[in-house]
Amino acid sequence: MDPAETHPVIRWLMAGARKFTEPSEFLEAFTRRLLDAGVAVTRVTTGVPLLHPQIASFSGLLQLGKRRYRATSSTMDALRNSPIVIAYRGEGPVRCLMTGPPNDQEYPIVKELRAEGLTDYVVLSIPFADGSHKALSLATNRPEGFHDAEIELFNALVPAFAFNLEIQTLRLTARTLLDTYVGRQAGARVLDGQIQRGMGESINAVIWLCDLRGFTSLSERLERDLLIDVLNQYFGPMCDAVENAGGEVLKFIGDAMLAIFPVADAPGAACQQALAAAATARAALAETNRNRKTSGLPGIAYGLALHVGEVLYGNIGGESRLDFTVIGRAVNLTARIESLCGELKRELLLSADFVAAAAIPADEVGEFELHGVGERQRVFAPREPA
Repeated sequence: MDPAETHPVIRWLMAGARKFTEPSEFLEAFTRRLLDAGVAVTRVTTGVPLLHPQIASFSGLLQLGKRRYRATSSTMDALRNSPIVIAYRGEGPVRCLMTGPPNDQEYPIVKELRAEGLTDYVVLSIPFADGSHKALSLATNRPEGFHDAEIELFNALVPAFAFNLEIQTLRLTARTLLDTYVGRQAGARVLDGQIQRGMGESINAVIWLCDLRGFTSLSERLERDLLIDVLNQYFGPMCDAVENAGGEVLKFIGDAMLAIFPVADAPGAACQQALAAAATARAALAETNRNRKTSGLPGIAYGLALHVGEVLYGNIGGESRLDFTVIGRAVNLTARIESLCGELKRELLLSADFVAAAAIPADEVGEFELHGVGERQRVFAPREPA
């Protein structure tokens, strides 16, 4: 009979495997099924090209005897001399039997696998319904490599494997796009079904709002490409600093950026995260400005305000177009404080609530009546170290 109808691994792929939506769980279960069927597999990976601004491919790797599962990402340059690219083109399969001596024509990955004691490496092209192709690789450390029956099984399971990988890839693509355009935490909420207008919750958070100074003048003086370069050089360090410190970038508003640091227990920790991010962004932009000055380009000036308070975190918008963001008095107050940065010639200003929650030394720069805010507000700047 056709092995595609009788082999237990393929029967599992056509039925029980569908309950696994997370790549790690699926790959572990798939590997376990192969081992239970007597297939001497030691290493299994999947490769999926992504719609992502920086990452070309996402890979899941399971290798016995090491950490059970690892998710990695690769740039196109890293994949250029790899059999994975052959699979992405819909070609192959590629088999690299490593039972003989090495040669100069081997792929770099084959040299790595040899060093790890593996003896056979097979890469299969996995076709999707949209005409694209992904990759599945299997390797063994059995001295003689894979048996002919195992190679036959690998080729036979491709259609059933493709069905499962496509389901997971659709979810991964949706998650990646949401993470890229609305942020990790907001994207996860949307993917979990929190998409009704008005759906949200009140949370305590540090609000981060930064704005590029002199952007109108720059937009009138610089060519389009140079102007876009300014925005990228400004937003890049800001985003990296916020995300690396545990914050969430929510949106870009022209030349402004809104982010939050959710408060888990006491607000002090979130405040310290935000301050660390501000220091990181400041150092990165200072280096950027030194390079721009050397190149004869105008510097990048900005203002940043930090406040802590309660916000409504959720969906607002029209019936067919929603925005997952934060709104409320705390956000408005942060915006008003940020607008003082240019007037006071300060890069960073803090609200009184933030200074109290962070428990840091700060210098009061004044008490201000802010538009749309009922009572006068004391505004602070972080105290520079002596």
